[in-house]
Amino acid sequence: MCTSLTLTSHAEHHFLARTMDFGFQLDGRPVVIPRNYEWKSQQGIQKTKYGFAGTGRNLEEYFLAEGVNEKGFAVAELYFPNEAKYNTTTQKEKVNLAPHEFIMWLLGQIGSISELRERITEINLVEEAIPMLGFIPPLHFIVTDKTGETVVLESDSGEMVVKSNPVGVMTNSPDLSWHLKNLNNYLNIQPTNFPAKKIDEYVIQPFGQGSGTFGLPGGYTSPERFARATFLRALTDTGETVEEGVNAIFKILNNVTIPKGVDIKDDGSSDYTQYRAALDVTELTYYFNPYESPEVFKLTLDETLLAKKEPTEFAYAATFKTTDLNTKNT
Repeated sequence: MCTSLTLTSHAEHHFLARTMDFGFQLDGRPVVIPRNYEWKSQQGIQKTKYGFAGTGRNLEEYFLAEGVNEKGFAVAELYFPNEAKYNTTTQKEKVNLAPHEFIMWLLGQIGSISELRERITEINLVEEAIPMLGFIPPLHFIVTDKTGETVVLESDSGEMVVKSNPVGVMTNSPDLSWHLKNLNNYLNIQPTNFPAKKIDEYVIQPFGQGSGTFGLPGGYTSPERFARATFLRALTDTGETVEEGVNAIFKILNNVTIPKGVDIKDDGSSDYTQYRAALDVTELTYYFNPYESPEVFKLTLDETLLAKKEPTEFAYAATFKTTDLNTKNT
């Protein structure tokens, strides 16, 4: 189902991060889509103005779920079941796209949130299924840029709407406004312990450290992950360096990462976190962590990759590794 958040470190680096939770095996790889790349949408040929990096898979055309482009504009798409609404017909005066194609257009065409607000009316999302998979994904999108601003794109009425996101977190259904209102249920959450209280002559006090987090939800539903991620994002120390900021992001994501086998869908498949990603929109760097390994792989956009004629995929070794301290000490 996925959890996403934006974060600004003490080093004034802006990030977008996400977990990719899915039951169907995606088998994606880190990939760079170059600028001036022509790709085929279901309504015609599109061409990228900007190059970008993300994790994707070539299903007759590239399918990405998140990415950061060369202007520092970053997007992640997440499931929006029972809420997303798309148009059933094309509109001649607009760019007609299937929902899963929208992220390719955004990353290839838009350089900032201000430009996004100006151009969002150009788009008409049409009910078109993903080729080879045969279903129409219900999606909404979290967006940030080099300013650190965060917005959400939702189409609950058939038209895509840009919504300001004051907490920098997005999960799944219901819509953003519902999640924000739901945070009112967690006014008691705080990083410090509650003080002891006296009832008549009897003193009650916390059992130990962490009493301020009592009531913070721990399940994997969308509302629980939203509340948990919001609290952790607001209070986690992001460190002084870029590396400390990236480390802080993955520590937050640890709390919304779904292990394989604990969340079984109605069809029997396991909905789990297939990978996590952190996108540095300041240095145009993509960090990728697959489920099979704690290792984080790093990919930075550069002119060589951006100027290529075709996309560049990057293989990685998805294996769990350990460092043998006995060997290092001999």
